[in-house]
Amino acid sequence: MSTIAKLLALQDLEFELAALRRQSVEAQNRLGESSALKKARQELEQAENTYQDLCSQQQSLEWQSEDFKSKLQVVNEQLYSGRVKNPKELTNLQREAEIFSANLAKTEEEALLVMEKTEGMTDELELARKNMQQAEEEWTEEQGRLKKEIEKNRQKMTSLQEKHAQLKPTIDAGTMRIYERLKQQRGSAVARVVQGSCEGCHLSLSSAQLQRSRGDSMEKCANCGRILFSE
Repeated sequence: MSTIAKLLALQDLEFELAALRRQSVEAQNRLGESSALKKARQELEQAENTYQDLCSQQQSLEWQSEDFKSKLQVVNEQLYSGRVKNPKELTNLQREAEIFSANLAKTEEEALLVMEKTEGMTDELELARKNMQQAEEEWTEEQGRLKKEIEKNRQKMTSLQEKHAQLKPTIDAGTMRIYERLKQQRGSAVARVVQGSCEGCHLSLSSAQLQRSRGDSMEKCANCGRILFSE
């Protein structure tokens, strides 16, 4: 293998390693709770809290209703027992009975409305639970896939690093310095010759450059300065 071919192979290894590192970082960043899972959990918590609030309201209204029923029963017993003879007391008892009756009717009406809301919220809560379950299943599947991807990339990177470590010492130090300097300046040090043009800057090469790039000499693109490699 020529020196230029070795440089190109080294560069290809480095590019592939860089791409795998980016993929691994992206996969690592996606590990943990997804936005979809967080959203599903938040919606479930909101549904559960709303349901619990409605149940508490319903229970409170039922207690109030029982309290008004008990008070109304006591007043009615006094009112119709015949023991109370005083007209003013009878009038007061009648007013109390009316007030308790009105409060009881209002409370029972409110309880009915809350009951209807609670029943509707039951369906919404069940849907939120199903959505949460689906989000957890999808998240678990995604986490497994990401972990496999990370491990696969790790193994591939280890293999590429070994190849890189074996190839680099076969290139002389002076050539490596030129390679590293060009890589730092241009992002890539070696450019393939594709249909008579430099792959790095896409400009056409002269016939003389094309001819020299086919040899083992370090021919550089007259425009971008990259080392040219021609099959």
